Amino acid sequence: MAKKKPYDWKIGGKPPQLGDHSAAKHEVFERYVEIYIDKLTSMPSREHLHLTIVDGFCGGGTYSHRGAIVDGSPFRLLSAVTQAEASLAAARTKGFRISCDFFFVDVNRHHIEHLRSLLELRGYRDRIGRDIHLRTMSFDEAYPEIRDRIRAGRKTSHRSLFFLDQYGWSDVSLGTIRTILTDLANPEILLTFAVDFLIDYLSDHPSMMKALMDLDFAREDVRDLIDLRTDQGDAPGWRYLIQNRIYRHVVRLTQAKFYTPFFIHSRESHRSYWLLHLARHRQARDEMGKLHWAIKNSFQHHGGPGFHSLGFDPDKDLRDMPTLFEFDDVARTHSEEVVIGQLAAMIHDANRTSLSPPTVEELFTAHCNDTPVTTDILQKVLIKLRDEREIELIGDGGKLKPRAVTVDWDDRLALPAERSLFASI
Repeated sequence: MAKKKPYDWKIGGKPPQLGDHSAAKHEVFERYVEIYIDKLTSMPSREHLHLTIVDGFCGGGTYSHRGAIVDGSPFRLLSAVTQAEASLAAARTKGFRISCDFFFVDVNRHHIEHLRSLLELRGYRDRIGRDIHLRTMSFDEAYPEIRDRIRAGRKTSHRSLFFLDQYGWSDVSLGTIRTILTDLANPEILLTFAVDFLIDYLSDHPSMMKALMDLDFAREDVRDLIDLRTDQGDAPGWRYLIQNRIYRHVVRLTQAKFYTPFFIHSRESHRSYWLLHLARHRQARDEMGKLHWAIKNSFQHHGGPGFHSLGFDPDKDLRDMPTLFEFDDVARTHSEEVVIGQLAAMIHDANRTSLSPPTVEELFTAHCNDTPVTTDILQKVLIKLRDEREIELIGDGGKLKPRAVTVDWDDRLALPAERSLFASI
């Protein structure tokens, strides 16, 4: 059934309340922009960066949170770019300039009017219509213009971040997300998806049927989800099983090459929703994973440590339900312990089935989705395996790296002539 949306802005009115879970999500948005710019400007000779930032469900710009008025995503995104540009300009002899187009989109005109008034009040009046673009329409309707502007201004790179912080699950179509990932060379998408709300309201009511079909579910698929909930009753794992179906559907329909699902739990509603990061490149997925480890305790995933554990396993026995994995120090230590055995088997299999040893990048790219493992963890474990003579690291020109303290993406992972672990695999 349709849900009453909790956020409403009007000029002169009090900003809506922001939950702690949403505050944590906004922190992810801001910090990811900082990381994104830092990685793209790592070359000291670079003096200029072009990019586009899209807030597809921008709201009115401020919230009430813990007794104070705090900035919403539009101002946090603006601030992140301004601060990054100032830091880069101060650190480089020739200065630095970021040319960033911001698109703030909301279907509610009152929200856009509220945001516009705040932008003008804070000194952004001259930038509205120049590099700050306000659009009163749905994100699906706004996307074609945004795409055309990105293509026109960034001939080949198409550097762009899409923050699609929808309240529910069907305000942005999976077809539009799929189009973003095929239309543009370097887009990244952060999509919120209220999966628990969807499951709680799952029924054959016409509005629910329409909402699910808007997500490209066929009518028979919707009927199967409803039957699955009815058949499971109070059996353990029924919610996980439905989440599994929906998650695999979202991943398949968006056609994202790299994806990372995390759960954010709302203490206010006692429901969880997904924060999905979708990208076309391996490094983008890795940096998002690192950010979740850095923030800690705000995010979870269903499953344990190691590879092939995050998200949902369609073959898992529901009697052996996964635990909620917290991104804390204990989880990191456990991940490193588990990954040692997993990498050993993966490297052995890759050497057995391939004509040449796999590169680090090939191994990570093949297994990085659905896992909390990042390159930091991967590098530490590979060095440990090398030191224990379970593998050999081969660098440029076929040279062994017996004492290297870092691992490069193009290093090859070979099996030594004598090994203890692999001999028993």
